[in-house]
Amino acid sequence: MRKISFVFQDSKLIRGSIIDNLRISKPEADINEINNAITNAQCSDIIAKFPEGLNTIIGSEGVYLSGGETQRLCVARAFLKDSPIIILDEATAYSDPDNESKMQKALTNLSANKTLIMIAHRLSYVKNADVIAVLNEGKLVETGKFDELINHNGVFASMWRDYQNSLSWKIK
Repeated sequence: MRKISFVFQDSKLIRGSIIDNLRISKPEADINEINNAITNAQCSDIIAKFPEGLNTIIGSEGVYLSGGETQRLCVARAFLKDSPIIILDEATAYSDPDNESKMQKALTNLSANKTLIMIAHRLSYVKNADVIAVLNEGKLVETGKFDELINHNGVFASMWRDYQNSLSWKIK
């Protein structure tokens, strides 16, 4: 378990300070390590909006964060733990457009020199993956890089077209 970090769709933060929530992954972390994790996870804006900064109490009777902000702080935990394997299970599900952009940058930083396993329905997150595994009704039906799967014109290509169409529909 020391070699793996998990970030789930419904990741939770405890009632306590932001710094306490981050130290869950590495209790002995010093302030420099915490600040680096915050920066790399694109969370500086979250911390900056609170007068108490990292000492801000969140949760019951404290301040509340959006789902996307919570997920970004959970990514900061993964940075702090610095494990070689990271598993993201729909960790981007609650991202609004602002959080999505920051999450994309954070995940690019997080995956450097690590094994990243990402379970995602939002196809924009897997576009730069080394290998995409496509499951359909619980069965592995395709694997490859993004361009290979698009050119193969199989299940993934169909899902990508549907995804692109849903985006253009929302824009109109």
